[in-house]
Amino acid sequence: MAARTEVVDFLSLFKGCLMLGNFDIKDRQKNRQALIDLDMTPDQRREILLGLEPENYVAGPHPDDTDQTKEVWIFGKRLENVEIYIKMRVVRVPGRQNVYRALLWSFHPAEHELDYPLRR
Repeated sequence: MAARTEVVDFLSLFKGCLMLGNFDIKDRQKNRQALIDLDMTPDQRREILLGLEPENYVAGPHPDDTDQTKEVWIFGKRLENVEIYIKMRVVRVPGRQNVYRALLWSFHPAEHELDYPLRR
């Protein structure tokens, strides 16, 4: 489990990337279907991401299962009666000092109940 200050720092970096347009979304059917099922636009998803707080923290950093050299963080957000599972990472852009790029790996209804350790 990350310390609250680590979560704050990660969210600040992630949101900065998002606001600067240094941001990618993993093109997965599950993520595309979530927008349809939730009747949500990409702009609404962006606003949800910008609104994440440390209390939305679920887990991480953990090694990314597709690239052990990178870390992923997991957050959750309840929208009415649906809990959203959000997995994301931020990486330094190779060859560029202090330039980062964010990746939204997952944004879809949670497949199981999420635990929020910073709410305890």
